[in-house]
Amino acid sequence: MTTPKLSIDRLAIRFHTPDGGIATILEGIDLEVAAGELVVLLGASGCGKSSLLNAVAGFNAEFEGTIRVDGRTVREPGADRGVVLQTDALYPWLDARENVGFGLKLRGLTKRTRDERADEALALVGLAKHGDHAVWQLSGGMRQRVSLARALVADPEILLMDEPLGALDALTRELMQGLVLETWQRTGKTILFVTHGLDEALYLGTRIVVLAGKPACVVRDEACDFGRLALEQGLGPRIKSVPAFAAARERLRAAIFSGAE
Repeated sequence: MTTPKLSIDRLAIRFHTPDGGIATILEGIDLEVAAGELVVLLGASGCGKSSLLNAVAGFNAEFEGTIRVDGRTVREPGADRGVVLQTDALYPWLDARENVGFGLKLRGLTKRTRDERADEALALVGLAKHGDHAVWQLSGGMRQRVSLARALVADPEILLMDEPLGALDALTRELMQGLVLETWQRTGKTILFVTHGLDEALYLGTRIVVLAGKPACVVRDEACDFGRLALEQGLGPRIKSVPAFAAARERLRAAIFSGAE
């Protein structure tokens, strides 16, 4: 039997409240992600999607249950997991190439090697000619591309994306959704992507996992192929207008708000 790239068993996350009580955010989360999947965690704001992603990233070790990557238990950050956040978190005193290669510098790679690898990553996200640009010279969408390149340059086993397009305007967000799909197709990376956007989930995910309830649990887990069809047929975001897409959107909406299938 093939070991899943990511496995989550009986995960629960609880927080202490100001009045001395305990709030349970997530409970009973069981999830397996195979290599090469683009799994979207979908749910309303505040349902615990980001808390789950932070636990997988190793940012929060205060959870019950077990998280494994390639069979190895996760309790702290590691190079096997790359993270892209909603805000780009770039260093304003570094140019785009230096931002992408910063982690490689910390690992002791030579400037020539890290510049070469940074340029490859920037080319992958469509910024081949922008390596020398300062952060302030880049648009919001371009800065998020740099963030994606920075995560990819370390060649992680899993890419964790926490609502990375949420702060962008509608048109830029749509363009970036296409970039995420194309990057997934080119690299074959395993991606765990958090969103509360129904259309975004359906367009990107090869699988959609819906979290709902208080505490939140998995209420729906289904395969999805709209993004792959869009790539194969050259439809791009036009696939969002097909009747099957609209029907799937309503099905997911019902799952979120009912808290059950």
